[in-house]
Amino acid sequence: MRKIVILLSVLVALVAFFSLGLAQDSTKTEAKAAAKETKEVKHDYVGVTKCKGCHKAQFDAWSETPHSKAWDALSAEEQKKPECVTCHETGKTSGESPEMLTGVQCEACHGPGADYKSFKIMNKKKWGEDPEGQLKLAKEAGLIIPTADDCTRCHKKEGNPNYKPFDFEKMKDKVHPIKAEG
Repeated sequence: MRKIVILLSVLVALVAFFSLGLAQDSTKTEAKAAAKETKEVKHDYVGVTKCKGCHKAQFDAWSETPHSKAWDALSAEEQKKPECVTCHETGKTSGESPEMLTGVQCEACHGPGADYKSFKIMNKKKWGEDPEGQLKLAKEAGLIIPTADDCTRCHKKEGNPNYKPFDFEKMKDKVHPIKAEG
């Protein structure tokens, strides 16, 4: 009788051990699938000159702001420091000869625009007819409507020797004070 109890105990332990292994494998597989689903889509940068074509008033207003001159505000030494470059440049275009987009250009705040700049999305007539639908399409294609959290990625005290207190509500209309045209 004692041998049966020991044998059953070992059998129960083995079943529990293998069940736990299968559950962990299942959890790992589910986690990998979820990570694939939530994996951020990579959009490419196009640069402010592409935005300017349709958003000239916003471009002109932005051109007079400190954001447009952010790169020039850095010393030559600071332009080599990743902790400075991160906030004073926008990104790099893709293609055969990638170009570094200096300054805080449109896409630094609104996301890389290669996909949402398309005529099927950035179309005045379509925006006039269905602004919510067009905005949804634009967001799905990478457009970001900036929030305080987006701004405070750079406008923060940590690592910023020139920090000035930042109030999103007071500052948000100073980036390009002209209302968007769609």
